[in-house]
Amino acid sequence: MEMLKKIFGIKTEKPSLVIEPNGINTIGGKGNKEIEIPYFEYSPVVYLGCISKDEKELKLLDFDLHIVCPIFIDLSEPIFFDYSDYKKPIIITENVETNFYQYFEDIPNTSIIEYKEINFSFNYAKTVKTKIGIHNIEHVPGEIGQFINPNWIQEEQWPNCPKNGKKMKFLFQLTYVEESIVLKGQDVLEKESIEPYLNFGGDFYVFYEPESKTIAYLIQYE
Repeated sequence: MEMLKKIFGIKTEKPSLVIEPNGINTIGGKGNKEIEIPYFEYSPVVYLGCISKDEKELKLLDFDLHIVCPIFIDLSEPIFFDYSDYKKPIIITENVETNFYQYFEDIPNTSIIEYKEINFSFNYAKTVKTKIGIHNIEHVPGEIGQFINPNWIQEEQWPNCPKNGKKMKFLFQLTYVEESIVLKGQDVLEKESIEPYLNFGGDFYVFYEPESKTIAYLIQYE
């Protein structure tokens, strides 16, 4: 079958996170008043959006996943959150190898960083070719990430849940999102020469262990 696809030029569809105005998921925004963003000593905890419990591609999720994460620390080792109460996620500090290191001295933990809310969907999208110079580059228009299988920038890095020891399941990953511009806190980010849009300095990976309701966030830096 793969040989036939090559011969006849049939393209497979890529499992992608794609910007879509009517998408049920969001990146950026500020969440609703019911969500309690946890205090963290080393960095501001940033609201990064919401994955709807109605997302058909993530059947493991039975709650709205409000993504909150201190993205300005070293996340080359995963940080874990207990989502037993999804409205009050708690940072797990015991039995973890997380490096709670403050990457940026000029971004205090009291900073308020807010990004523009963008809607997106989990789609099986077709790639298109765009000519850049002499090269034809394949890409998915509006793509901000992917799901089903992680695309590792470095070597594989599967987290184990600190609550029950089980290997966590991959949900999705995000790249940079130029459309999600900074709405609040740009003056703070400029001190560290950080781009004025949602940018992780690499890819942002999200994992889940359904029995313990634990979420892991990880960045593999470029």
